[in-house]
Amino acid sequence: MTTNSPENLEKFITFCKQHIKGQERKEAQIFLDRFFQGFGYDGALEAGAKYEEAIKKGSKKKNTGFADLVWKPKLLIEMKKRGEDLSKHYAQAFEYWSRLVPNRPRYVILCNFDEFWIFDFNLQLDEPVDIVKIEDLIHRQSAFNFMMRGDVKSIFKNNQVDVTEKAGRRLGELFQILQNRLLRGVGEDKHLLTEVGGNKSTVTPLSCGRGAGGEGIIKIQRFILQCVLAMFAEDRGLLPHNLFIRCVEECLEGASSYDVLGGLFREMNNRGVTPAGKYQGVEYFNGGLFATVEAIELTKPELEILATVARQDWSKVRPAIFGNIFEGTVNAQQRHSYGIHYTSEADIMKIVRPTISKYWEDLIDSANTIKDLTNLQLKLQEYKVLDPACGSGNFLYIAYQELKRIEQLLLDKIKSKTKGNNQQFNLSFVTPNQFYGMDVNPFAVELAKVTLMIARKVAIDKFNLTEPALPLDSLDNNIICCDALFTDWVKADAIIGNPPFLGGKNMRLNLSDDYVEKIFTKFKDVKDSVDFCSYWFRISHDNLDENGRAGLVATNSISQGKSRKASLDYIMQNKGYIHEAISTQEWSGEAAVHVSIVNWCKTIPDSYILDNQLVKTINSSLTSEIDVTQAKKLKMNKNLCFQGIIPVGKDFYIDEKLALEWIKKDSKNKDVLKLSVSADDLTKNPHGKPSRWIIDFNDLDLELACDYQQPFQHIKENVKPERDKNRRQTTRLNWWKFGEKRPLMREAIKHLSYYFAIPRHSKWFIFLPINSNYLPADSTVIITSDDFYILGILTSKIHRIWVKAQSSTLKGDTRYTNTTCFETFPFPSPPAPLPKGEGSKKKIVQQIRDKMTELHEYRTEQMERKSWGITQLYNAFFHEPSSKLYQLHQQLDQLVMKAYNFDENGDILEQLLNLNNLSSV
Repeated sequence: MTTNSPENLEKFITFCKQHIKGQERKEAQIFLDRFFQGFGYDGALEAGAKYEEAIKKGSKKKNTGFADLVWKPKLLIEMKKRGEDLSKHYAQAFEYWSRLVPNRPRYVILCNFDEFWIFDFNLQLDEPVDIVKIEDLIHRQSAFNFMMRGDVKSIFKNNQVDVTEKAGRRLGELFQILQNRLLRGVGEDKHLLTEVGGNKSTVTPLSCGRGAGGEGIIKIQRFILQCVLAMFAEDRGLLPHNLFIRCVEECLEGASSYDVLGGLFREMNNRGVTPAGKYQGVEYFNGGLFATVEAIELTKPELEILATVARQDWSKVRPAIFGNIFEGTVNAQQRHSYGIHYTSEADIMKIVRPTISKYWEDLIDSANTIKDLTNLQLKLQEYKVLDPACGSGNFLYIAYQELKRIEQLLLDKIKSKTKGNNQQFNLSFVTPNQFYGMDVNPFAVELAKVTLMIARKVAIDKFNLTEPALPLDSLDNNIICCDALFTDWVKADAIIGNPPFLGGKNMRLNLSDDYVEKIFTKFKDVKDSVDFCSYWFRISHDNLDENGRAGLVATNSISQGKSRKASLDYIMQNKGYIHEAISTQEWSGEAAVHVSIVNWCKTIPDSYILDNQLVKTINSSLTSEIDVTQAKKLKMNKNLCFQGIIPVGKDFYIDEKLALEWIKKDSKNKDVLKLSVSADDLTKNPHGKPSRWIIDFNDLDLELACDYQQPFQHIKENVKPERDKNRRQTTRLNWWKFGEKRPLMREAIKHLSYYFAIPRHSKWFIFLPINSNYLPADSTVIITSDDFYILGILTSKIHRIWVKAQSSTLKGDTRYTNTTCFETFPFPSPPAPLPKGEGSKKKIVQQIRDKMTELHEYRTEQMERKSWGITQLYNAFFHEPSSKLYQLHQQLDQLVMKAYNFDENGDILEQLLNLNNLSSV
């Protein structure tokens, strides 16, 4: 292997000049091999790269693509012929990149033998982070540092995220300064409430106060947004060169910003072109934004911030994320309360491509006559996109850019079918007025309008369109401030977005009781408290016609439990098909959550893609396995499995020292002091021995409870103040009792010597026998049985497979729920008939019981000897074939399979579901 040096790159450049003609099929591999040699490798294959990597994009043969070079986890390269416009091929590159899992390459290069377009799709989508000509490779080598051995950071010249973050946060800082100045109510700041022209806004932001203060904040918001559009317009050539920054600098020298900037904004609202004077050459903008001119007298420090922001290169600000950054800086608290979260461009594309782009690409690909293509052109003109929780418009911006790209694909195909140069095919017809949005935050709504206004000019520049960029479209009737849950939606062809997500239990805490009751009244068929975003899924589906498509982001609870029933089950039970989804991934924003991305339609899809892999189907649990979510609860399993008690008050728990002290003072206190086993105890202690005590008055009335002086006084002083604030009346009034006492559970275990317990959230979900005197905490689930035959079935892989399919997850852990994991699980009890020679039913039951006893004794001995918990033991040995733990589990699994009499080569989930259906009859 050679070493990397400028001489190697010089050899590559010389070779290309002398021998490469730019023919994609004939020369791509030799070009790429020499490219790798230029960076010190013996060749591409020697470096570990692969040529012509097959990538499945659909079930049909024609939907298999071949990436020119894949070098995981660093690089994907797509070659095009010399002279090819690379901007037309980024969608193909993105599609290949998204499917290359696991170890997806970080960088993507599009190359036409003359230029390298370098993309980092995790950072920014449709704009390369750098463009390097082949002849510039030597002095631009730092852009290719990812080619080097070791972790060397690349230096790119078009990293637009850095510019966007700086601009967004500095403008957010200016907004906060102006807002604080206003709210202080200082006399000299009264001008913030002065109106220069136009009509007053009738919208009061959620984040502002009433009266003059609220009007003033609206004024500040409008002024900032006018500055945003002016700075963008200046750097995109819509305003005379450096006009805005010259105006700001004039104010820094002593002129009034009220006069200078206010005057500029008024000119932007005047029809025609300003003929002379300071603002000569300013065209008519309006678009609704300048109908009211919000002039403000800025202080010198405020002007300095504005000047700093204005000097940024606004042609490189990314509108898709600018609004989110700005809005988040301005109003972080409200975003948290309403479950509003930032979505990365790459994640937005996981909705926009399956729901909009691929749909149109397939239509264009299938149309082969001028008539069909012209009909598509008319259909595209009428196509409508709706984001019912649009925030600052990032989904709408990317959808607009994609639809403009689709427009170019369609026009190119029409031109290819037409003889001569028909100018009518050059006309652009997709406009921002085809895009609609709704949001409860007035400031976000105004930001979204500006984002879409900017989108039009960006598309004009990107695709070299002839359409005029001015005047701006008025989007006042498209992007509206309202509550989407209680407003009629425009009938759209595509519904996309990231609705707010709040766990059902947090809705009352973050919203109001009245608002939650209003939701429950409207959605009467949703019986349980579900994640807030579930309602958006339902309404979206109801608003789709038979050809409509939708794609939404949600927390990963959307495919689990009650939220799944209210959303994805509802969709699939009402002629919906999930055709592409990400089952779970870490959130791309600041919130520490895992999300699901779901795309669905009302027509049978040609293919299904789950987690970027082609599958046969996708069910409402966002898996491609047999859908067991519709399994019925079994009568024989009822009242055998329970979640532990729920105290509703952390101070019911006390440490051992205090418990023993109270018992010493009064021996009868031991009647209400119990050891309580928690999830931590089950996973970390060899016998699941409890580390905490709990004060348990159970059903004692107030008069009897107070006879236990020390425990009662402790609850009165420490728990009652918290319970007095509880919204639930019975919990508030019965403050000395647990919120959930579990009377049926207590009755079921009182005659047992032990029961089987499991953490509600765990990696392994292994049941352990627990002393029945220990009160199970709410972090546990228990089975009220002491039969090791039952424990053997629950410990087998058959139950593990069922739990994985039925359970919900919290991040990476499995959540064991009594209603879905246990009550639907079909036991082989009585065991199924066995083939001749396998022994009686009674025999297999005893064999399972004995093997489970052996496994339990082995685990106990190992945990005691090593001072380990069950989690540590299973982490160490469960996947080690030579370990006794592994071998005992294999033996147990074989016995349980015999008890079920299942076909070992068949689908276990399918066989369990069939047994569930038989058992429920």
